[in-house]
Amino acid sequence: MTRPVAPPLAALVRPFAPLLAVLARPIAAPLAVLALAVGAAGCGEDVTEFREDYNEAVRPLSALGDDVAATLTGADAFSDKQLATRLDGFADRFQQARRNLSRLEPPDDVQDQFDELLGLLKEGIGDLRAVAEAARKGDPAQADEATQALVETGQRVRQAEAEFKDAVE
Repeated sequence: MTRPVAPPLAALVRPFAPLLAVLARPIAAPLAVLALAVGAAGCGEDVTEFREDYNEAVRPLSALGDDVAATLTGADAFSDKQLATRLDGFADRFQQARRNLSRLEPPDDVQDQFDELLGLLKEGIGDLRAVAEAARKGDPAQADEATQALVETGQRVRQAEAEFKDAVE
């Protein structure tokens, strides 16, 4: 009796590439709007400094989003182990961007929204690492579950980012 061969995880993850890219671009797209809003919302050096530091901290996320999307749409070119290694690398880069953001001190009136955003980014990093772990194990069921969690977290990150932007305005 032969066991069915599971497809490479790349084939399972690939359909989710556009949605996973949502996580990779959680706060990069509306930077210009946010920068203007933060600039208009307050006065003084603290708000200006926060705006500059925030923009610097999120700048790497745009390229990271492109890298994740490219990897996932071309996932068939990678073995499960290669895919896991790449996803772990992306998670490390997300972690560094989140770490840079967590060092910032937002204006007091948006602290709660900022903290929510940081928490969801941390959750998304964990979800991305779970997808990588599933790829490393070659476990399609675990990959499906982890990918679904990552997609859901990505959507929540976008919502939190929008709430943060609205609070700043």
